[in-house]
Amino acid sequence: MLFTDSVFLLRFLPVVLAFFFIALAVTPRRWREGPRRFTLPNAVLLAGSVVFLASGAWYFIQLIGVAIAFNYLAALAIGWCRRNRAAPRTNLLPEALLTFAVTGNVVLLAVCRYAIALPADLTNQSFAVPQLLAPFGLIFIVCHAISYVVDVARGTTPPQVSPIRASLYLLFFPLLCAGPLVRYREMGPQLVQRRVTLAAFAYGVRRWLIGFCKVSLIAQTLAGPADVVFAMSPDDLGTLQAWLGAICFSLQIYFDLSGYTDMAIGFGRMFGFRLFENFRWPYGAYTLTEFWRRWNISLFDWCRGYLGLSITENNESLMWRAGRIVVLFLCVGMWHGPGLNLLVWGGMHGLVVALEQVGLGSHLVRLPRVFRHLYLLVAVLVLWVVFRSESLVAALVMIEAMAGLRGPAEPLPLLLTPLHWTALVAAVLTAAPLRPGFSRWLVTVDALTTSTLILVSTSCVFVWSRLTNTLFALTGRRR
Repeated sequence: MLFTDSVFLLRFLPVVLAFFFIALAVTPRRWREGPRRFTLPNAVLLAGSVVFLASGAWYFIQLIGVAIAFNYLAALAIGWCRRNRAAPRTNLLPEALLTFAVTGNVVLLAVCRYAIALPADLTNQSFAVPQLLAPFGLIFIVCHAISYVVDVARGTTPPQVSPIRASLYLLFFPLLCAGPLVRYREMGPQLVQRRVTLAAFAYGVRRWLIGFCKVSLIAQTLAGPADVVFAMSPDDLGTLQAWLGAICFSLQIYFDLSGYTDMAIGFGRMFGFRLFENFRWPYGAYTLTEFWRRWNISLFDWCRGYLGLSITENNESLMWRAGRIVVLFLCVGMWHGPGLNLLVWGGMHGLVVALEQVGLGSHLVRLPRVFRHLYLLVAVLVLWVVFRSESLVAALVMIEAMAGLRGPAEPLPLLLTPLHWTALVAAVLTAAPLRPGFSRWLVTVDALTTSTLILVSTSCVFVWSRLTNTLFALTGRRR
């Protein structure tokens, strides 16, 4: 079940929203000013998240349940040990428990993604974004679990006593499709206290609508030409077709991932959660280093916080910094899924970013912005070909075609419909900020949305009251 499915939009989401606000309304008065205010609403969200997860990962639901209980108990044990150890320098029990918990999560991820054979009806599904691997959202559950136990072990946050709140952090359904990754120390306090307002709900509706349009109107439309090009035989592939396929896929994956993230942020705000931005106009960057500071921001923040790997400059030697960057991007490649091409894709990104860090970047700064931006776009497009291709051989064929090295054979024409051209032009125009000040107009959009919601809700209440009064009057006359 994806955010764009009719079942999700017309059945699941309205039911969860309705029960959430009903639970918020029936919460006892004595709970509303304390830590128990969101006990009932959180229980509703947890139940909805379990249903959402079971609809796509039913094959792993019992294993995921065991993993949730394991991390909950491990965090409690680590917190207890930290509070009761007499000699912090000699007592290694919290560190041993942390190592055991992290290892258990990594093994769970490796077993589920590489060792267990999936049923046929699950492996035959095609997903909209690369993160939607089998099982659904498992990579996010594991990353959140590691964040939870590590933050507790570091003492930055206490362990969550409530199993509902701890489970909700690990299973919150808006985060299971494409993120963003949220650290526990950032979301933990919001599980206890947060603001659920009409203005926040209106903002959430706008972000959801933006994300829905990105995925449904742009990404899914551009997926057609991209699939056709990458499925062409080498003899039929021409230079124009290769470049068109690479451009369509690069825009497709951006609008797909950022669209799902926008919808996740919107859903989170509807329920009172503030989730952080994950994409900041990456195609508007001028170097590959800057591109990755804007692309999947939460993933690199997680890697910096829990793996100690980052692309930021520091006082390390150039070779040591380059090595850490390459290791980081190899991890990013494996994070996206199994496959040699993904590992090569991550390694190539790491090499280019490392070169920029150790000297290439200083030369790029001297170039005009147009040439720096052109360098970034060409590098990203070529590397996206490696990411999208079925094999390294197919990627090499595609790159050769983009370079015009496939010979003089006449390629088959690739006809684009007006809908494809419209989506392509819209994607190119909106992939980078044309006017930075445009975001200030969004405040007006939120205000209009809030006013519309107030008007619609007031009208519904008025019509309902008049209708009930009329019915009561008619029944009274009959009697």
